[in-house]
Amino acid sequence: MSDLAAQLAAALPENKAVSPGWLKTIRETGAEQFRTHGLPTRKDEAWKYTGLTVLDQAEVQLARGLDAEIAGKAHPAPLAEPGLQLNLLDGHVFEQIGAVPTGVTVLPMANALNFGVNGLQDLLESFSEKHADKPSGHGFSALNSATLGAGAVIHVAAGVDAGRVTMVWSTSGHETPLLFNSRICVILEQGARLELLEQFESDDDQRNTSNIILQASLENDARLQHVRFQQESSDAVLITRTEITQQADTEYDYFGFDLGGGLIRHDLHSSLLGSGAKAAINGAYLLDGNRHVDNHTRVDHFAGGCFSDQYFRGVAGGNSRAVFNTAVCVHRGADESEARQSNANILLSQRAEVDTKPELEIYADEVIASHGATVGQLDELAVFYLRSRGLSEQQARQLLTTAFCQSVSDKLADQELGVIIAQRMMDVMPQADP
Repeated sequence: MSDLAAQLAAALPENKAVSPGWLKTIRETGAEQFRTHGLPTRKDEAWKYTGLTVLDQAEVQLARGLDAEIAGKAHPAPLAEPGLQLNLLDGHVFEQIGAVPTGVTVLPMANALNFGVNGLQDLLESFSEKHADKPSGHGFSALNSATLGAGAVIHVAAGVDAGRVTMVWSTSGHETPLLFNSRICVILEQGARLELLEQFESDDDQRNTSNIILQASLENDARLQHVRFQQESSDAVLITRTEITQQADTEYDYFGFDLGGGLIRHDLHSSLLGSGAKAAINGAYLLDGNRHVDNHTRVDHFAGGCFSDQYFRGVAGGNSRAVFNTAVCVHRGADESEARQSNANILLSQRAEVDTKPELEIYADEVIASHGATVGQLDELAVFYLRSRGLSEQQARQLLTTAFCQSVSDKLADQELGVIIAQRMMDVMPQADP
């Protein structure tokens, strides 16, 4: 175990007075796993391209809780019309703006654990059991479970359209960089609808680490659109794990946009458990400087007639590095499934690097599947054409790279939000080496 992992393990809470009993069990199981395996290392296959040196060098410490003296700090404005807005600081909900629709329950995680939200215990226990014997590659998940208590719960009753819920995440300045753990649980009953917009933005001088797990359970015919927009400071670290379970005829649409941050790691896993379930996972990442973004996605087809589509676009300049690993497994019995994977990247610098790896496993019949991954440079003929129409070389390259990534934001059902994100991407688009 590394010195950092040992220091974090020593700081874990003792859980002597934790209740209810099942919560204590989850925390103790997570703590035991973390003390045994520690944090991920490059020896773990899923982390071979992503090291944690930045955390070691920063001597990050485990956060103890929300400091009441800084809970009133200003939050960034929401990207678009927020609907119900939750402001989260250092992993904790400290402000709720707007009315909660009828049939919708929204609670801070600490309250929900004692409130008895329908399905919450099963959701949390299923995650704990699934990762109880995992190696160090799941160390951040174990650490999150060991400190479970911060975050939020969203429950939408059967047939209810909850509209948009916006979660604005930020961290506060501290003398020593801190690691914050938070858990978001989303439970959609049969036929429920929810649009979840996550926005990550903090002050420029933040060096904190956010370790966030989002779990979502979609019952028959439920729909979840999930947008995650990240434009953190260049020294910030963001680690997320998203676990989605989908029953029959459900739809999960994910859109991830990484425009900032120093070290970013997203693990996203959807399990298609019922026939007719659909998962569309889309993302765009823009890197420059020494930034590092790692996306690991996986979709498991367990039932027949399911559909999945993974579509990612990336631009890398400077000394940056992008990692993308997309996997699909069509299990036995999941006949007549369809799965698509596409990852395309543009390199703007000879020093930038992209590691992309599509994976496809098929154990069923009558399956339609495709995958592709490309890494290349801008089309110089297209650049020449735009310059011949009066654009400067920088303008031509910026327009082409923005259009390349805008193919992701154009997929958003909310066109206004798509335009806003496209403009944000254009504002920070990396420049090609001279």
